[in-house]
Amino acid sequence: MSTAPTPPRQHRYRRRADMPLLGGIRPPIALLLVLLLAVATITALAVGGLRVDDTPQAVRESHQYAAEDTAASLRAGLHESATDLRRAAAHYDGAPAEPAAVLTALGQAYRKWRGTVIVRPDTGRLLAARGETVPLAGLDLGKVTDTAPAPLLMPSTAGTRLLTFALVSTKDDGRALLVASDNLRLPGVATRKEQTVQVLDAAGSVLDSTGAALTAEPDRQLVAGARERAAHERPAPGKAVSGSLAGGPDGKGVRRVAGYAAVAAPDGSDPATALGLTVVSTSALDAKPGSLRHPALGLAAAGALLALALLLAWYLIRTLQRPLLRLFLEARRLTRGELDRPVTGPRRGEAGRVTRALEELRLQLLDPARPPAAARPARRRPGTALPLALCAVVVLAWSGPLLLLGGGDPQVRVPAQVVAGQRDRTDTSADRIRQALNEGYADLRSLAPALAEASVGKAETLLRTTLAEHDRYRSLYVLGADGEVLARAGEAPHRTGPQALGASGVLLLNRSGKEPRIAARAALTATPAGEDDGNGEDGTNGTEAAEPRGPVLVGEFRTDFLSGLLTRPGLGRVWLVDDRRRVLAANEGYSSFGDLPDGRAGAVLAGAGKEAAVDVVRTGGDPVLLAAAPLGGNGTVARLGWSVVTAHPVAWLHLDQNRADRRAVLAGMLGLAAAALCLGWLFIAVGLPLRRLTASAEALAAGDRRTVLHPVHHDEVGAVARSLELIRQDLEQAARRAPAGPAAASSTATR
Repeated sequence: MSTAPTPPRQHRYRRRADMPLLGGIRPPIALLLVLLLAVATITALAVGGLRVDDTPQAVRESHQYAAEDTAASLRAGLHESATDLRRAAAHYDGAPAEPAAVLTALGQAYRKWRGTVIVRPDTGRLLAARGETVPLAGLDLGKVTDTAPAPLLMPSTAGTRLLTFALVSTKDDGRALLVASDNLRLPGVATRKEQTVQVLDAAGSVLDSTGAALTAEPDRQLVAGARERAAHERPAPGKAVSGSLAGGPDGKGVRRVAGYAAVAAPDGSDPATALGLTVVSTSALDAKPGSLRHPALGLAAAGALLALALLLAWYLIRTLQRPLLRLFLEARRLTRGELDRPVTGPRRGEAGRVTRALEELRLQLLDPARPPAAARPARRRPGTALPLALCAVVVLAWSGPLLLLGGGDPQVRVPAQVVAGQRDRTDTSADRIRQALNEGYADLRSLAPALAEASVGKAETLLRTTLAEHDRYRSLYVLGADGEVLARAGEAPHRTGPQALGASGVLLLNRSGKEPRIAARAALTATPAGEDDGNGEDGTNGTEAAEPRGPVLVGEFRTDFLSGLLTRPGLGRVWLVDDRRRVLAANEGYSSFGDLPDGRAGAVLAGAGKEAAVDVVRTGGDPVLLAAAPLGGNGTVARLGWSVVTAHPVAWLHLDQNRADRRAVLAGMLGLAAAALCLGWLFIAVGLPLRRLTASAEALAAGDRRTVLHPVHHDEVGAVARSLELIRQDLEQAARRAPAGPAAASSTATR
């Protein structure tokens, strides 16, 4: 039987040009190569190009956070001082008193001002004075109408003084101006000996400082530059101005780092905003600011991925692309009627099964009377999934070690400034809690004399007004001599009856339950001289207050108020614990009266004693920076034995090694993502259609002439499917033309 001549090689390559360029098996392989090369480049630049920073970001942030904490405490203190003065003056709106009596009552309730005076705004005549001389020279009191002036800074012979104003009703003179004077001092901020924290006014003058004195001119220029930035920098929405900067090296190669923060509310509505104050924290850098583990890791990983990318592309072309193109050419040859040569192709996988089916179809086209091949039992074989799985394993073997670096280096070096900064900020948080509780107790002591002689209706009005002015209380109530509720504002009291009475001060009302109930209690009678005022500033050294003989005023603190005081950026997890190391409040989710979530904090808490302690714990889990600080002082809060504990994972710090580890993890994830995208694309666009095509080709070779083969995509697999459909039509036509006879009957029976 004559056969068509074999087409020349150039004709065969022209047929190959009919293949699609944007679909099929070529694009995912090419994209895999491009993506892996891109990941290799990123790894070389981002990981291999990282160098040790001589001014680590973690050190700069440590000073920035210290300045922010100090500025927040200072702003809260200024706001609290102005609020206390206005509230104390408001007590005399309905019952004017003698000016001297007003200052005496004010001095008994609060011990925070160095001097207080009452003057007539219209004439400037001094009505009463207490304490040191208040600098009033240069003040235009004639402009005072129905609103007290905002706090301002005034120079005096003793230094700059902060003046706070309020309007008070007095006998014989009517509305007068109450002025309280105090020196602007930093709150209780713990600093190490080489750190300096300063508060500066709008002109750059230092109002107060703590820590080492700055005598060198470069250090002063650094502080001045930080204040200039704070003055001209535009704040982000909802945040006050803050930041950090590093100075140049001195003659010995030592650099200084400064963090600054403006003493202002984020929305600019606080009276402290008009003062233009800035807090600056500075210190010298550590001699060894940081380190890197395996500096050549990025370059080695990039080189390995480059070689793997080329190897995988060659492997996929050899095992998937070429066999599929070979099938396409062989199927096209059969559709053109070139049946003289046997079908050649791969022997394994789906491509090998299709090759054997094409060979069987070639023989059937040569001899239409040839009986179909016997159908083979279906067996699950890996096929194209095997090379794709091998490629995925190879990429995973490259990405796996990089992903494991996400756990961090257990021996990463933490700069001394960061360790000391964690301790100091923990101590500052403890002081913030202590001040808030003591201020709450002082509020009750200031309110108690007005409630002692008030009716029930007026007492409830005063309680509601005080509750609206402060967000620290959940409820305020007055208990009688038998513990019954005489007046109340806010939520229901946690405890009533005789057991609710006791010594004045700050206390914990419960020892178990869903929520801790922290309260302050003050007797409605005047505090005798020498009795504890909660701040330990009366000479009693925090001795126990006498049992109240009459009604008491109780204010219960909101737990979320205390938790909000513990929430500070860059401090990690923070807990307020009692003397039994049970959690009372936290900046994140916690279980009331539960144990500390990190059991390793117990050792640091035990070593704290009366001063703050810090340690980098590397055993028992991921490395963590643990610090603990007691609520110090000499007042009632100190007798509680409470402490603040913080835990900051070392992996969260912005250190060079942590940054290198995070970039390495990112490179590993990018490599996996590229492999998953391209190999998944190959499996869905080529592997699954090829598997279905294999079943159709074997069914056609076994005699199925009724099932029409439809190509799914215009690609190599679709081209083979179209060729098989043409072969099916040729076989069906040949079967119709075949003469009826024993051979045909035998063939039909076989089918």
